[in-house]
Amino acid sequence: MSKIINKRIKGKEGNSSTTLDTLEVTSDWFKSKSHQTLYYATLRKGYTNKTLFALLDVKKSNSLEKVWAKRYWKTYHCSSIILQNGNDLKGGLCRQRWCQNCNRIKTAELRNKYEESFKNLQNEDDLFFITLTSPTVKKGKLNDEITKRYKGFTRIKDNLRKNYGIKLIGGRKLEVTYNQEKDLYHPHFHFIQKGKKEAELLLKLWLEQFPNANLKGQDIKLIHKNNEGNDLQEIFKYATKHEVKDDISADALHHIYRCLKGRRLFQPYGKLKGVKRVIEKKDNTLNADWLRPASHIWKFDQQELDYINEYDEVMINTQSIKNQISSEERRVDKNEK
Repeated sequence: MSKIINKRIKGKEGNSSTTLDTLEVTSDWFKSKSHQTLYYATLRKGYTNKTLFALLDVKKSNSLEKVWAKRYWKTYHCSSIILQNGNDLKGGLCRQRWCQNCNRIKTAELRNKYEESFKNLQNEDDLFFITLTSPTVKKGKLNDEITKRYKGFTRIKDNLRKNYGIKLIGGRKLEVTYNQEKDLYHPHFHFIQKGKKEAELLLKLWLEQFPNANLKGQDIKLIHKNNEGNDLQEIFKYATKHEVKDDISADALHHIYRCLKGRRLFQPYGKLKGVKRVIEKKDNTLNADWLRPASHIWKFDQQELDYINEYDEVMINTQSIKNQISSEERRVDKNEK
């Protein structure tokens, strides 16, 4: 490994066609938009791998089943090899919920598929972002509580249809967070719902289903027409935060993924059901316009947070750019003080 690293250092200082000339990099650290895109993708890949190592270590104290270890290792290999053909880079995708890069792709797919449908529903003051919660629970009750919340929403829809003559139209997303200090899990729903009356009735009936829910934990807010998509981004985002600080949070994160297994996290209802199923990408292709056209096999290196080819050249120069950005941020912070 040390021999390879030494070669990479020499490559950074030399004239490698695949590395940045750091002497010319000032406030602009990227050679192109695709270079910037892949830089942040490699950071997410590195963060995901660190999380995976923590999740795999859960098996030492929690008898992690082989099937889960296999799933986590699948993500470890997600885009770990990238093939370059000319200026095209192609890598496979794992499509797992704990993969930060695949989650971003999934979010984009859902948003591209449903955003126009939501906008078509929106009249002035007619589309609402809703958060519905109920009390947090201990680890052993999480799975049953998630099921209870799903069934509760189904009963609310049936109640509105049968007794109020209202058919709800919108989309729902389940999210689960974990409070390590209190060792409690918090499953809750985010909705994008058409109609103020419908939104208020949804909240009213939710509180009837879950009378112990704190009124302050519930929220209804109008989605303005000039909204830049933040609320849509919220409903399509990750099912849980991927942050792992120690063995306790790793065990909690693994438990959340176990309880989410096989569940559909985003669910359209009403007229949105007419939208065709999202076709999931199995691989990802990027035009590497900053690289010299060639044929290479690039392998991700966790220590470098970069891709290395068969000539021990780095693709992105991640560490150098990361250091420059950090240095610039420290300089700005110092000037602001």
